[in-house]
Amino acid sequence: MTTSVNSTLEVPKNCRAPNHPILRLAFKILCIVAVSQKSLDHWKDTKNKEWKEHVSMMVNRFQNSNVTAGLVLATTTLFLSSQPPIEHLMAYNSSVSYIFAMISFGAALLSVISGAAVLVIYETSTTHKDMETLKHMSRHQVIALLLWLAYPSICLSVATCFLFVSIFIACFWSDNNVVNIITILGCVAFLSNGVLTLYVLSVVGRQPVDDKNDLPHTSH
Repeated sequence: MTTSVNSTLEVPKNCRAPNHPILRLAFKILCIVAVSQKSLDHWKDTKNKEWKEHVSMMVNRFQNSNVTAGLVLATTTLFLSSQPPIEHLMAYNSSVSYIFAMISFGAALLSVISGAAVLVIYETSTTHKDMETLKHMSRHQVIALLLWLAYPSICLSVATCFLFVSIFIACFWSDNNVVNIITILGCVAFLSNGVLTLYVLSVVGRQPVDDKNDLPHTSH
């Protein structure tokens, strides 16, 4: 009975992806960052067991994100408040490196603050309120909700990237060739991971295409 009811439910029009290819892609990316889904199809029924499992997963994700943001915040605080022990190997007190570290500190702090707020409000709302109201939200309210849920992750990504750039600059300007080589290898590994992430994201979940050559031939 539950399966038949769920199959008849449809995602509200305001929660569907736009028809424009670019906007559709942007909406898909926003959904992935905000709710760890490629769409809002799971919003069509917020009273079933799957929705509760999704809420539990999102709460765990926000908690892990807050821990990671706290580690980035502690690291940038160390860089901003201390002198490098061996300056000719890693001069992170240079102006350019210090500026990137400051940006990373601000983004990490925003991630911690917004992540804590999202965690408290999201967990409270999904526990004590009827989430069926999601279906009656307007398009701009849906986008605002997704941006709000994605804000901690976006800030954490910015903080992590700028911290990496700050360390990269500090190490790349080192007078030691070994440090320079290690820095270049670290940058290559960082970029390779980004390429692999985009590739896996584009491949996983894609519907398989039937190979016509493998189809059995029928006699006429």
